Amino acid sequence: MDIIDEQTLVAVADLICGDGTVYYRRAADLVTFFRRAGWNEVGEYDGDSRKSWTVAHLLCRRTEPDAIEQVLKRLVDPREYQQDRESAEEVFRQLNLLLQVENLHVELDANLRPAIRPGRMATDPAPLDISRQKLQYSVDEVVTDQKLVPILDQRIAEIDKCRATGCYLAAMILLGSLVELLLLDAAENRPIPDEIWNESEAKAERVRPAKTADKLSLHSLIYVAHRLKWIDTDAYRIASVLREFRNLVHPNLERKLTGRPPDEDTVDMYWPVFIGTFNDLGRSRPGGPGAEGGGPSTDPAGPWGRRRR
Repeated sequence: MDIIDEQTLVAVADLICGDGTVYYRRAADLVTFFRRAGWNEVGEYDGDSRKSWTVAHLLCRRTEPDAIEQVLKRLVDPREYQQDRESAEEVFRQLNLLLQVENLHVELDANLRPAIRPGRMATDPAPLDISRQKLQYSVDEVVTDQKLVPILDQRIAEIDKCRATGCYLAAMILLGSLVELLLLDAAENRPIPDEIWNESEAKAERVRPAKTADKLSLHSLIYVAHRLKWIDTDAYRIASVLREFRNLVHPNLERKLTGRPPDEDTVDMYWPVFIGTFNDLGRSRPGGPGAEGGGPSTDPAGPWGRRRR
């Protein structure tokens, strides 16, 4: 990264201070912000105006591109905003607007870690590129088996290509496989009580156990994930429908399909199923924010006891 113009850094200082926004930073917050960015030598706030203090520190190291890059990346790091996703997205958008004149842009990788890239951010991004910004957790926080991570990345890229080239059925089949990948990893690494297989609802749904988690059908994986509160009801119900599209990989089932085959709207409609499943699994992961109380339901009919009316 080249040296950034002074006026751009002054504008960046405004964004860091956050005056008039929900991500407003107090004087003490500014000090900790720079330290979290890796500027460990930053001293305590000296009583100057917040913006003047911030501008002074940025201009002092203007000729150190690596140091400035640290600040820019920290500014859009989702970890800086905790659960405030809207603020994180707004700062991301504002910083990219500021960096246009420098012919730079910032983007988030698969693990939601920022990177500064040359060139302006595309005004019309690839159809599914923005989906990563909706992920509330990093891939490492959700997927335990790291061998599955490159598979996940590859299939997301292939869904993007399928959608862009009109291969919508292939995209839907891949979408179903993505959800299966996430649920398989969860089933292999989270406890599944034996008693859930004998519940009346499990029998009614024709859900059957397997000797090992990797032998469970997608139908069973979806059941288990909702039964144990790994995923919410909305993701469960839509994932069950997505499973039917995934099964169209079998020509005989496609032959029996009634209605129009999947199109672009179908892909756009079901992409949030993957996002929702991913975020739910992040929330419910062992030790995560939603893990407490995530055990089996005490309702003898299971979590669907009141579903049919």
